[in-house]
Amino acid sequence: MKNTLTLYILQYPDAMPSAIAGIQDIFTIANHQAEEPLFAVNPLTSVIPNIKGERRVIFIPPCLANELPSFSDPDILALLKRCHSSGAVIVAACAGVFWLANSGLLDGRRATTHWKLCQRLTDSFPNIKQVNGREMVIDQGDIVTAAGVYAFQDLALHIIARFSGYSLAKKVSDFCLLDLNGRLQAYYQRFYPDFSHGDKVIVKAQLFCSTRLHLNVNVLEIAEHCHTSERTLLRRFKDATGFTPKQYIIQLKIEKAKKSMEQGKISVEKISEDLGYSDTSNFIKVFKKVSGVTPSEFKAKQKNNIWDKGDASLGDKGDATL
Repeated sequence: MKNTLTLYILQYPDAMPSAIAGIQDIFTIANHQAEEPLFAVNPLTSVIPNIKGERRVIFIPPCLANELPSFSDPDILALLKRCHSSGAVIVAACAGVFWLANSGLLDGRRATTHWKLCQRLTDSFPNIKQVNGREMVIDQGDIVTAAGVYAFQDLALHIIARFSGYSLAKKVSDFCLLDLNGRLQAYYQRFYPDFSHGDKVIVKAQLFCSTRLHLNVNVLEIAEHCHTSERTLLRRFKDATGFTPKQYIIQLKIEKAKKSMEQGKISVEKISEDLGYSDTSNFIKVFKKVSGVTPSEFKAKQKNNIWDKGDASLGDKGDATL
């Protein structure tokens, strides 16, 4: 059919099986909702038929492995580059974005991946223009990237909307009970301190910082607590954590603020005060800079959680009998 978009799914080792099946299912549902075969889904192999005028999207699903693979198979990288040079749009979700990075197709571009992998992507591929850990989908025309493991759903809906219109994408999202209204990864991003780096002095510094968030400790106080110089502390702290002490403390404060908001009715003003901010407006600015959303936006998102509403089927207090 003339208007058919052909999607080729890269089925590499450790590719998430449910994502491969889910991508196929979403586009099958799109065909049903459209009542015509707008999308054809095939596995991506080393040989792609040369069909004149075929519109192609190469879909790289997320990875499911205890340890991330290298994403460096030369045959796969060469295949992706051939597909791109032939005019295909290439889309990738979560860790699958690393295939694009290794191929060089992200050089000079904006991209996203799972928020836990953003720093790794940034550090490993400095030629990427920007790694955005807040957006769910970033469309750069011929290259489209998406965030978390199940962001392949957002990515599939984005492709449907882009190539066949918003109306069809809305029908599919409604049928599948998926959100089409521009989800942000920023609502899910969290900060988990890393103590596995092996530097006992910096672990001591990290623990010191975590117990004094309301006191706004400075580098000198941290260094004195660890019996080292400021200069040595700064160097070792950045090497071990990836942050300066000041940046690290800000991350801890924002994470604590998020946990407080999730717990319920505490006000932004009270949270700000508890974290040592004398000016709530300054806290709001810092929160927005780190998280990509304001405290009010983050807090409002939490209210949509069924556990906050005390769903009637779970009892007055939201307790379930299992």
